[in-house]
Amino acid sequence: MDTSYYHNFITLVQTGNMTQAAEILHITQPALSKQLKYLEAEFGAQLINIKRGQRGSNLQLTDAGKIFYQKAQQLCSIEESTYNAVQQLNSRIEGTLRIATSASRSTPIVQQYLPAFSMKYPSVHFEIYEGLMTNVVNQLINGNAELGIANIQMVDTDKFDILLTQEEHLYAIFRRDVFWIDREHDTITWDDIKKCPLSLSGGSVRMIMQSSLTDMDQLNAVAITTTKSSAIEWASSGRTVSLVPMDAKELINHRKMARIKLPEFSGDFKKAFITLKGHALSPVAQQFIDFYKAYV
Repeated sequence: MDTSYYHNFITLVQTGNMTQAAEILHITQPALSKQLKYLEAEFGAQLINIKRGQRGSNLQLTDAGKIFYQKAQQLCSIEESTYNAVQQLNSRIEGTLRIATSASRSTPIVQQYLPAFSMKYPSVHFEIYEGLMTNVVNQLINGNAELGIANIQMVDTDKFDILLTQEEHLYAIFRRDVFWIDREHDTITWDDIKKCPLSLSGGSVRMIMQSSLTDMDQLNAVAITTTKSSAIEWASSGRTVSLVPMDAKELINHRKMARIKLPEFSGDFKKAFITLKGHALSPVAQQFIDFYKAYV
């Protein structure tokens, strides 16, 4: 069954732009436009309104288009799941696990899960795409990645399905031979920490700004970095106390470093594993999700 026009229509809707969709699909814009006209003629209804001369998202689904988009996703999902089910008749799990995530979130995945998963399934290969949230979205839409990892608050649930979530908390990381040498770690409070020179990751800034406990202007922020790995490197020098969001199982690979959880900032902070809406996971991706759930 040839469902290429359906797949291309889904990509067109998800990108919201004819030019960008054509680039992702590696076809010309006139060819994609011709496919859209064919579908509209075939079903006897206009599916998309196109706003000419507008940058970014310039498409709007009609009522008929919304129905077609939903059914196209279901049809393509059935096709994918049928293919995957046939493939699973071969009990050997093999292929490529393709994940898009921020650099901060790729490190714990590589530390904690991928080595063990690789040992269990030695025929699986890995591709990790790192970048900001826009990069994660683009990698999923263009098919380079099958799984994405993102802050749950930044997930567009109209485009993506959430497969699982994991809580994150704000942690302070510091050199135990530099800060609070004569104190027990469980006696260190947020008031103690906010008096110190700090290195903040982008994620920690969002968590602090969403809290009513303090104002960013009141903090001695020596450095604000895109990734938490860079913020931690500042702390490893002994120059700062680093504030970063982490899950409970993440590791700090610095012998002299200490980590304490800041319960004041616990709440609805979660990372989510996502995939394109309606996408049927490949056997490799499904096996990894099941593997991850067993360890969380």
